[in-house]
Amino acid sequence: MVLVVDVGNTDTKFGVFDGEELGARWAVHSDLNRSAAEHEALLRAMLAHHQVTGIEAAVIGSVVPALTERLASAVRSAASCEPLIARSQDVRVIDLAVDRPAQVGIDRVANALAARELYQAPAIVVDLGSVTTFDIVNGAGSLAGVIITLGMQNTARALTAAGAQLPSIDLARPARLVGTETTGSMQSGVYWGYVGMVRGLLEQLQSELGADYRAIATGGQAPVVVEDVGLFEIVDLDLTLRGLWLVQQAEAAA
Repeated sequence: MVLVVDVGNTDTKFGVFDGEELGARWAVHSDLNRSAAEHEALLRAMLAHHQVTGIEAAVIGSVVPALTERLASAVRSAASCEPLIARSQDVRVIDLAVDRPAQVGIDRVANALAARELYQAPAIVVDLGSVTTFDIVNGAGSLAGVIITLGMQNTARALTAAGAQLPSIDLARPARLVGTETTGSMQSGVYWGYVGMVRGLLEQLQSELGADYRAIATGGQAPVVVEDVGLFEIVDLDLTLRGLWLVQQAEAAA
């Protein structure tokens, strides 16, 4: 079995692969105040809860440097194996056709690799998380570039911060387009503005790159917005975990 850890800005996701099959999976908040010992205790508890034993290898993909070594230490102790720390510039199984490969987040690489291997290139992977990214996988199967913008949650926070009398809001699909009170008006602006942004960028990308670039959605907000965006062919909420597993498999075979 292989333990896969995807350390994101908001959540850290865990998945356990038995061969090619993704079995147990869970997520915890990416807490910068959680110590290595606390990470170890939490990981032990979750492995026991999911009745996971016999982990033979592990891989960590992290975009939060402050948490990387803490998670690695937790994996060493709780899973009794040395984790592979996946770094974009070291991944050899996919070409990074960008100016500065070392600046590309490992989650971008994982998404592109999984899209190519599982769903075929060319593709546009839209990761609808706290940061929203559009990963471009060209016809040759290379990561050809990325668009990065705010996610829906951070858009809502920015809106609240911009107005002294604007409250914090829950992320939800509003019942109507035009709000009749402050909270509903903000929800409408955030939700439909976000949907319009995602749809507009996808349409522009497919117009420029070609209609054969299939749109793949992943990330925490995917279940909320994919239907209203209306352009996604594939939704895979575990795409990043699958991509990190592919990175680990390629390194193990090298």
